[in-house]
Amino acid sequence: KSIINFLLKEGHHVKVVIISKDILEDLVKQESWDYENIFPEGRRSKSNSFLGIVTSTILNFFKTIIRLHNITKKDKYDLFITDDCLSINGFLRKTPVLYFQDDDLKVVPESKILLFFATKIFAPNCTDLGKFNNKKVGFLSYKELAYLHPSVFTPNESILNKYGLKSHNFVLIRLVSLTASHDIGKQGINDDRLHEIIYLIKQKGLVPLISSERNYREEFNQYCIKILPQDFVHVLAYSKLFIGDSQTTASEAAVLGVPGIRFNDFVGKISIMEEKETKFDLYYGFKTNQFDAMLQKVNVLLDEDCLNEKWLEKRNKMLHTVEDINEKLIKTINTF
Repeated sequence: KSIINFLLKEGHHVKVVIISKDILEDLVKQESWDYENIFPEGRRSKSNSFLGIVTSTILNFFKTIIRLHNITKKDKYDLFITDDCLSINGFLRKTPVLYFQDDDLKVVPESKILLFFATKIFAPNCTDLGKFNNKKVGFLSYKELAYLHPSVFTPNESILNKYGLKSHNFVLIRLVSLTASHDIGKQGINDDRLHEIIYLIKQKGLVPLISSERNYREEFNQYCIKILPQDFVHVLAYSKLFIGDSQTTASEAAVLGVPGIRFNDFVGKISIMEEKETKFDLYYGFKTNQFDAMLQKVNVLLDEDCLNEKWLEKRNKMLHTVEDINEKLIKTINTF
């Protein structure tokens, strides 16, 4: 958001192309940008089977390239910035491509073809891109700080009033569907585990709140909360604790200084996530065969005195270590 608005302010024409995913289009609409949604139906597989996900991914891959071609053929562009199939369109149109990736190549091996066609790859220093490391423009920061750094974001506690919440009196639980191609065979928080997590939170006298993109048993309806897209990070910032199987929300909690628990089968495999945990102690990751250990950690954290104050101190240490990702990205764009 900051980069697009900066480029527009500098007099550049910026065309934004999106797909329907989570709250993305709602956020884009708030900015009044010139944009097109090339996948209003979304690209997520409607099937949970291996064959269904693979088939859907391949079909949508080619659909995306064709739809992007139909848009980009109308004008001449100086640069494409993407984390998607636009890198292929850039190669075909002889337009330079700056590709963003913060997952290690071994975690998302299907991105090899997209990285191959990229001109440069904007990625954290710790992210291993394998044979594409020679294209990497590294940075010492996290993508979430592009919009959650104190220089561009200040949590608004009054937003809690909309939802009848009190600061640090609730635990936010985020559930994702894990239906992307790289999610095949991966698990997170199922309904039985969710039941135990909620039971523990209530035992501690706190309010469990569920934000979910997947279906769940009817018994959990009473804990589900519909948060406006623009309010989500404000609510997250005032959570006592975050628990979830979402990589992005776990990262957002970490850079906001909210104690977090990440529970999924990607734990231990993504360098950028491990750095937040091992270098700055901002959250704790548990694989799905470590559920009892995860519950014990939740129990310990919720009993800890001055928990949120301690995490804000950890966050400040992190902020003094990283660089300004927006400034770095602008400098990189200006090299094309």
